Amino acid sequence: MANLKKLFFTEKKLHFKKGNVIFKEQEEDNKKMYFIDSGRVKIVKKVGDSEAALTILDSGDFFGELALITGNKRVASAVALTDCKLHTMDKETFESNLLNDKKFMRKILETLAFRLEENDLNLKRHLERISRLSKVFNITG
Repeated sequence: MANLKKLFFTEKKLHFKKGNVIFKEQEEDNKKMYFIDSGRVKIVKKVGDSEAALTILDSGDFFGELALITGNKRVASAVALTDCKLHTMDKETFESNLLNDKKFMRKILETLAFRLEENDLNLKRHLERISRLSKVFNITG
């Protein structure tokens, strides 16, 4: 990640205890993104009646950027896996950092591209699994 010390934040050092929900899937709390100063965060998505862990993030990682960028509802939930210290950026601060720090902009773009590739691979695996199951159980349609 670009040097966190060089970036501007809206809020610094928010504390979350292990197990605390930072935000919930489908919430309209799309006013900020988060940067992990210390601790670990699990990103989870509801699948039917259960939850699937999408990823585990560590110190230096960020999350919540999609809702900030698009203005849409949260697409997943974020839960503190350990005690965490987080910083936040609102949209105005985020855009200011993008304009003033090319390394930050590059890291945001690289991370978004990596996450898109990872989602594409997961989708491919799931489609292949569905195809195999369809053949085994002779399902058409």
